[in-house]
Amino acid sequence: MALRAFLLPVSYRTGSVGFAIDVRPFAAGLTVLSVLALFLLSGPMLNLIGIPYDAAGGSPLLKIHPASYLSVLALATWIVVDGGLGPFLGRSWRDSPGLVALFLAIGLLAFQVIGVQKTPISQVTDNFVMTACLFASLARLDSREMRFVALLVQAILAVNSTLGYVEGLSGFRLTPLYVNGELLTWEWRATALLGHPLMNAMITTVCLVSLALGAGPFRQGPRLFLVLFHFGALFFFGGRTAIVLSAASLFAIAAFSGARLLLGRRFPLPVAAAAIFAATFLVIGAVLVVDGGMVDRLIGRFINDDGSAMARVAMLSVFRDMSWPEVVFGPDVASVKAMLPRIGTPIAIESAYVGFVAYYGGFVTLFFLMGLAAFFAELIRRFGAAVLMPLGIYFLISTAVSSFSTKSIELGLLTTLIITAFASRLRTSERSPPC
Repeated sequence: MALRAFLLPVSYRTGSVGFAIDVRPFAAGLTVLSVLALFLLSGPMLNLIGIPYDAAGGSPLLKIHPASYLSVLALATWIVVDGGLGPFLGRSWRDSPGLVALFLAIGLLAFQVIGVQKTPISQVTDNFVMTACLFASLARLDSREMRFVALLVQAILAVNSTLGYVEGLSGFRLTPLYVNGELLTWEWRATALLGHPLMNAMITTVCLVSLALGAGPFRQGPRLFLVLFHFGALFFFGGRTAIVLSAASLFAIAAFSGARLLLGRRFPLPVAAAAIFAATFLVIGAVLVVDGGMVDRLIGRFINDDGSAMARVAMLSVFRDMSWPEVVFGPDVASVKAMLPRIGTPIAIESAYVGFVAYYGGFVTLFFLMGLAAFFAELIRRFGAAVLMPLGIYFLISTAVSSFSTKSIELGLLTTLIITAFASRLRTSERSPPC
């Protein structure tokens, strides 16, 4: 099945002259390539291989992520598969109204960026266009293709967490961390495949909580092991909010599951064996963490936040010099960015929602967030209330980081992870029998 997406997209008609082009394998293949580019080519990785994605200089076309190009191309191919733009829109309106709402919100934001503010479109493309295209593409995969993509995503994230352990214990960095062109030699947190400690922490948290809720193409034993494995990696990514939210979520899930066991719910024997193995692994991992000095570093992160808390308070000062029309309809973006060093936030406004108002104005922010909320509601409608916990974690973390208010691929990562994990859940009949 995995190879079917890459077969030569030509199907011969019987009883007629010539042949018909079947573009569906192309569409499925491009969807897989989009996911691979999204998870394997972080901004720092692109810079490292010579593509100035986040660096100064270079063509504006190089400021757009390769996954954005691939996802748009995949969507165009799926439109052909659906029979044209009209049938595609009709199916989307019928099956995914939240996606249509997001596309309309993207159109409004693009008008603000291109027509009013006259700023580069790369931020809108990588944050939102890619996300919408990936959703539309992934939603059209069949169950076997979805399972393959889910396994691919989970394998990449397992490698990512492994790199977190390796980087944290050895000091090696796959992608060195730069801020404003300056190498952060003092930074101990792992960058791994996703390129930034906070990005790693956020996506790893969503992954492990989703697995703990029963998502993913795994039986209960492997899922439990991966949950603990990813949770351990969080201590090397250093995301304080992510660690706290992960621990609270896992405690809530464990308490609920424990209560069900006390009420007489049966459990599979392989899960008990996996729990014992995972507990052993957790003890060994804790010894390694303590021995490597990681606990001291992490405690230092909680005690001394290098001014992060003050920066989150100071960011509200960005509105001080704006007029009411600028706050409502959007200021000059260059003026806002020039103001950031003066108010103590030299890199970015450390809140997605405050930053969105500061960059695009309250009017556009209100309508765009309504479209984004409709999109999240679409995820909940498709996959049930279990999606609320990982989405809630993302919402809480994004209030304290720049997230989608600046150029980022994290919304695409989040959407792909949630869709593949929850769409590939094993049916009850496929799980281990209880004992």
